[in-house]
Amino acid sequence: MSPIRDPIHGYIEILPSIEKLLDTKIVQRLRDVKQLGWTNLAYPGANHTRFEHSLGTYYLAGRLAADLDEQEKAEIEVAALLHDVGHGPYSHDCENVLERYTRRDHADVKFLLDRPEIASILEEQGMKPATIASHIKGETRISQIVNGTLDVDRMDYILRDAYYTGVSYGIVDVEHLLRHLGFRDNSLVLYQRGLKSAEALLMSRFLMYPSVYNHHVGRIAGAMFVNALETAIDSGLINPFELQLMDDYELNVKMRSMAGYPGEIIRRLNQRELFKRALYVGFESVDRSIVRYTNVHRDAEVEIARLAGIDRGYVLVDIPRVPEFKERNMKVLTENDQLKYLDSVSNLARIMENSYTDDWRMGVYTLPEYREKVGQIAKDYFNVEKVPKQSKLEVA
Repeated sequence: MSPIRDPIHGYIEILPSIEKLLDTKIVQRLRDVKQLGWTNLAYPGANHTRFEHSLGTYYLAGRLAADLDEQEKAEIEVAALLHDVGHGPYSHDCENVLERYTRRDHADVKFLLDRPEIASILEEQGMKPATIASHIKGETRISQIVNGTLDVDRMDYILRDAYYTGVSYGIVDVEHLLRHLGFRDNSLVLYQRGLKSAEALLMSRFLMYPSVYNHHVGRIAGAMFVNALETAIDSGLINPFELQLMDDYELNVKMRSMAGYPGEIIRRLNQRELFKRALYVGFESVDRSIVRYTNVHRDAEVEIARLAGIDRGYVLVDIPRVPEFKERNMKVLTENDQLKYLDSVSNLARIMENSYTDDWRMGVYTLPEYREKVGQIAKDYFNVEKVPKQSKLEVA
């Protein structure tokens, strides 16, 4: 076995069969796909990639699958290693574009696993691409290890994202948590002794949302990138079905060579010349039903831009989804041998579930010179009742 030194988990031992998969073009592409997209414009250290996250997820999956039979363990380790090969450039910033144009999300990877360079290696190991694809999509019993309510994918990205952004929220006893997860019948369950470690993981994720995952700089940059990419696709300059074969740098160079809006926006991103917040409000100012319009915000952009007398591409409306709290469905095996859902045994989990909405923000972004005008129009358009004052330190 070959060891790989990882800053999060230490040495990760790689079997020869896994090394073959690592050396394929499909997996090596992940070295050039940033885990957190454009978040490095807010956190300069956030340059870690899907490749190292995939290695970490593979390592944790092997630990959690130790009690499975040999074939199941091998399959879930491979699924963990390959679970992110379907991500497009800049990771989640590209995800809605993929879904809109290809009707695939990043977990729909069978078409990649069926390619000869992957399929031949899987077949050598007695595995079917369709089976591995089902594990990645969360369609099998053992897939709960990689794609479940409290899975190793989540464990690794929380620890890794905290480490590379430098925030202090990623201190979680994963070793203790792994020791207290196991299968009961067909469900991956948390033994009650591991409850505090699970709560620590969920608290870390909860705190990472406002400070990292939904940091306004990352949201602005992501909105700019998505709008430029969609413009390039609609203009026939990019084939959306090729995105899952491209890395960040390929797409960046391709867009930089374009005339007009896509080229201008990618150059702005590369130089950190970002749009500014014309409006940035939470549920204290807008009705919660507005989240229904997450995927139909383009009409608002067109109308606000028209009223402001500027091109639509220079008004971006960002209506995030409220983060899901899938962990509520995690089953906990209590000390008296009863299975209960996490939110029925953890007051802290219930508080976190109800508190995700507190940090939700809708943003309207534009060029600095249009900020005041667009802000007033957007405020009227969305019937904003009151706008909280931003401190000077927050303005960006």
